Amino acid sequence: MNNISEITRQDILDIIKDGFIVHLDEPAYDSNVGDYIMEYPVKIPFYGRIDEISFLSRIYDLEKMPSKDSRYRNALGDISCHLRFGDYDDDCWFFSDDRFNLRHGDGDEPLLKFLCEMLHPAVRNEKSDWKRYLDKFNELLRTDGYELYPAQHISGRDVYRARNYIEPTQPCFPDSLFTERYKELVVYGQGQPIDNISGSVDLNAKKHICKIMLEFREPMRYQPNRYDSWTENTDALEQAVRRLNEHLEIPVVDLRVLNISPCSDYEILAAHFTPFLFDIIELQYDELSSREKTAFQAEINTSLQRDNVSFKLNDSGLIEQLAVHEVLTSDIIALSTQIQEPGLRELFDLAIEKHMQPNLQSHKDAVEKLWDVLERLKTYYADLDKRQSADKIIEDMACGQDAYKTLFSTEFKELTTIGNDFRIRHHETNKIDIVDIRHYDYFFNRCLALIALALQYLQ
Repeated sequence: MNNISEITRQDILDIIKDGFIVHLDEPAYDSNVGDYIMEYPVKIPFYGRIDEISFLSRIYDLEKMPSKDSRYRNALGDISCHLRFGDYDDDCWFFSDDRFNLRHGDGDEPLLKFLCEMLHPAVRNEKSDWKRYLDKFNELLRTDGYELYPAQHISGRDVYRARNYIEPTQPCFPDSLFTERYKELVVYGQGQPIDNISGSVDLNAKKHICKIMLEFREPMRYQPNRYDSWTENTDALEQAVRRLNEHLEIPVVDLRVLNISPCSDYEILAAHFTPFLFDIIELQYDELSSREKTAFQAEINTSLQRDNVSFKLNDSGLIEQLAVHEVLTSDIIALSTQIQEPGLRELFDLAIEKHMQPNLQSHKDAVEKLWDVLERLKTYYADLDKRQSADKIIEDMACGQDAYKTLFSTEFKELTTIGNDFRIRHHETNKIDIVDIRHYDYFFNRCLALIALALQYLQ
């Protein structure tokens, strides 16, 4: 695909070659100049803490690429020599070299892979301003429909991949609150509350996030009556609690207790029902100013990650569950680029996108789309009929071994039966209902495991 425009590509090249100017929201003291500054230049080498050859070798097989110098058998010898003797006038000479597919018209994937490698933990210098580069790259890429996102962790550090960018939707509260999105798994108001989604979050983890919530009590003024000019001094946390109590029509959280209890404020807050705390975090994020939103999100997510809590506060201000124990990985997401048939690739991407959204309906839609992928996959080889095409896929997956051929054939048939018997692709009254999000996730992961394997054998 060539969605990245010539202008964006040139802007990215300029940043890699020359760096850029960082503009600050407020003055910061610079000890080097002995004064406060509002901007400063930033420039880091594309190869980070390794050398040029090592960096390029992470992306390209230089030994198999042709040489442009008759003295050398391959690009590795060619490039090593010219780098050693400083023969390149331009530090970013490879952007105009047709061997690297980084020119305009060469497709988006090579450039995106290059940028992700620049930001890889094995390459980037953690003491550098690499996060500024990440923000700048995303600022440019999002205009053309891409973004770099943390797809996995290595030694506690983010590894970035590229994906299609979808403009974050502004949540509509209270309908978008955590307890509303997962109301099939959260029961309250009648006896002991039941939490079948966030119940694994322990008290210490809750205390840590409650400390952060209390630190971000950004002052604000509240007008109780829209027809009265009277306003009250309040803060973002108080407003969040007020909105939740009004929605639930019962005072589930009373911040006045913080002033009279001998316990620490964060301990009192942490004792509340976890889904309600997640509601408050979402509402507090909604109340904060833009600058505070960014800091609040970062600190909440750092705390959740440190405590091994499988949730995060996303860019839309919603708490979403992370796919920690699922089949879906960044490598499986990347399989999309190997799918040659556009319709199949579009369905696969849509299923993944839906599954990663934090609500039950999206998980339902993801399962339906993934079963559509399964059915379309069976017809991948257009010169064969559906049965012959499916048989070829199974034959290739089995690598000629009868036991595996039987195994994969059985799994294809069983998944087809599940799709027909349960309310996945068909919605007649005799279909079996699925009401538990965990059952949807089971079906999704089971089907994805087979599809992900099959995609690797497509010719």
